[in-house]
Amino acid sequence: MLISGGVDSSVAALILKEEGYDVVGVTLDMHKFSRVDIERTRKVTEKIAIPHIVLDVRADFEREVIRYFIDEYKHGRTPNPCVVCNRRIKFGIAMDGLKFDKFATGHYARVSCENRRVLKKGIDASRDQSYFLSMIEKKRLKHIIFPLGNRKKEEVRRKAEKIGVHFDERRESREICFTEGKYSYFLEDILGTMEGDIVDVEGNVIGRHMGIAGYTIGQRKGIGKPDIRPYYIVKIDPRKNRLIVGREEDLYSNVLFIKHPNWLSISPPRVPLPVDVKIRYGQKPVRAIFYPDRNMVEFTFPQRAVTPGQLAAFYDGEVLLGGGWISLRQCSF
Repeated sequence: MLISGGVDSSVAALILKEEGYDVVGVTLDMHKFSRVDIERTRKVTEKIAIPHIVLDVRADFEREVIRYFIDEYKHGRTPNPCVVCNRRIKFGIAMDGLKFDKFATGHYARVSCENRRVLKKGIDASRDQSYFLSMIEKKRLKHIIFPLGNRKKEEVRRKAEKIGVHFDERRESREICFTEGKYSYFLEDILGTMEGDIVDVEGNVIGRHMGIAGYTIGQRKGIGKPDIRPYYIVKIDPRKNRLIVGREEDLYSNVLFIKHPNWLSISPPRVPLPVDVKIRYGQKPVRAIFYPDRNMVEFTFPQRAVTPGQLAAFYDGEVLLGGGWISLRQCSF
């Protein structure tokens, strides 16, 4: 059982123990901020009386996640390190190294074995984390347990309080664990800054930027060009070290292309497949068609700020079919 000492993973471990599993709490030592999680977990595992081990994956995390994160920004894309960590580290290197019969985490998702083994959304729609699991390997599903998938967050919090684990909003809302809230400083330290042009969609230079790292599609802040109609970043050009900006309407596209499609709950489709698609975690799925011959997604209605480097997750109702990395969007300019 992967456990960080927070509410979700602590309660997941407790539930498994109450259900009769022989539970071992495993904390991943991934980066310099992991010591806090390790100490918190030691206290939790003592309270619920399960063994606790620490698995050192710092070199793997540096190679598979942090280098990926940096390289994506270098190439003008917006990375999603949590998705990569799930595939490469948690449900990859750690799962293979531990060799337990079953492997559990505190994700809000479900593995179902009705007619075939599939991955489903968690029943708490506000906490569902299936999106972040879209790129794990299909072969992993038969070994995975998600104890929180059938529970609401409020129930989990109440159970956590009984063992003295309290909700910490700051830690729960932390997006990039290895930057510890200093996202922009991390990028500047690693990549440095190099000034370049900010141009509009017609190629006119309208300003200067201090380095493309950290910018993302749809961003308004940091352009430094006040106007009655605001500008938004619509494209990042790392080759020419420039940001292309446009108006609100320039952010919309009805087609995107993906690379490295990963199918979890079905075999790879051979014909056009109607799907519900999420192009970011907080988005409600929208209707589209996936064309396997071109790895292309065509939306029923144009979508705002389709972002290369982010994940497109494919659903059929509650079932997560799979996902793929957004490589390109169709632009109107």
